[in-house]
Amino acid sequence: MKTVTLFRHAKSGDKDNPNLDDFDRPLSDRGLKAAPKMGAALRDRGVRPELILCSPSVRTRQTLTLASAAAWDNPPAECFETRIYEAGERTLLKLLRDCPEEADHVMLVGHNPGLQDLAVTFAQPGSAERHAIKDKLPTAAIVSFEFDAEAWNDLEPGEGRVRLFITPNTLPPIGQANTAPPYGQGQE
Repeated sequence: MKTVTLFRHAKSGDKDNPNLDDFDRPLSDRGLKAAPKMGAALRDRGVRPELILCSPSVRTRQTLTLASAAAWDNPPAECFETRIYEAGERTLLKLLRDCPEEADHVMLVGHNPGLQDLAVTFAQPGSAERHAIKDKLPTAAIVSFEFDAEAWNDLEPGEGRVRLFITPNTLPPIGQANTAPPYGQGQE
């Protein structure tokens, strides 16, 4: 069984700054708060990938650093992959299919529209989750899919079961009790 967790970077700022390339845009204040909140949600739900593939852009690196610090005492292996930046769903799927087989759970930290398109492709046709993801995959959203595939090369469109779909707005404020079920339970 293979698990793919897609994590869109948190809200970035400086979009209108003519002196800053898109690649170099940092997180906004809102994004700086959302990233550790999402990391805490991963921790609370027991989500721990074995490998994290991350776009090398400033905002994705910041998102990963803040979320990882809140999620794990000993973070998973990280790989900064230039192809993720501006990648479409086909490139992202190829990256996943090329993952080492010893890793059964891979997280991909990246950007829309590629992540959203890949999530829609993975989700089972007609499912409520697919419709929700197609409608919007907001900044800092996390969606996790479980596949019956034994090998990464066997990932197929429409065969991912959504095990987790969370956004900063679907989580309680930091410090309030989290009543969410553990990862993979109560998500069907």
